[in-house]
Amino acid sequence: MKRTIILSILLSVLLYGCNQPKYSNYYSFDNQIWFQDSSIVFDFNSDNSTKLNFEINLSYDNNYPFQNLYTTYSLIDSEKNVINSDMIELQLFEKKYGYPLGSGVFNSFIIDSTFLKTQNILKNEDYKLLIKHSMRSESLKGIKKLGLTITD
Repeated sequence: MKRTIILSILLSVLLYGCNQPKYSNYYSFDNQIWFQDSSIVFDFNSDNSTKLNFEINLSYDNNYPFQNLYTTYSLIDSEKNVINSDMIELQLFEKKYGYPLGSGVFNSFIIDSTFLKTQNILKNEDYKLLIKHSMRSESLKGIKKLGLTITD
């Protein structure tokens, strides 16, 4: 009996100790094409957090014409101040042999990358994260979905 109670408590602590997402959302691209003039906007509220980790999730296929993807992001507060802005490089295909990186099978793959850890977020504030691709091509084929996951 004691062993079962201790095991239950330990399991509860482990489950609640896992880093559950505060925010998770995906944007699906029409015809699997991401146009250069399209900014993908994610709106979220910081709730009671001041430290947040941002992870980009990209779903792509073999029709993507390059081995990597450059994106730029801007984190904007409710008063339209830019909190953070930078460029990210995601390596989608292995450089030497060209096989897809990330997880997936056949013709569909997902790559996840933490790109920002911030400690200057105000509690219970509305924010926007804008993401656009920074490749030379005006349109990118083979991009299925772009996601954002935020944890604290």
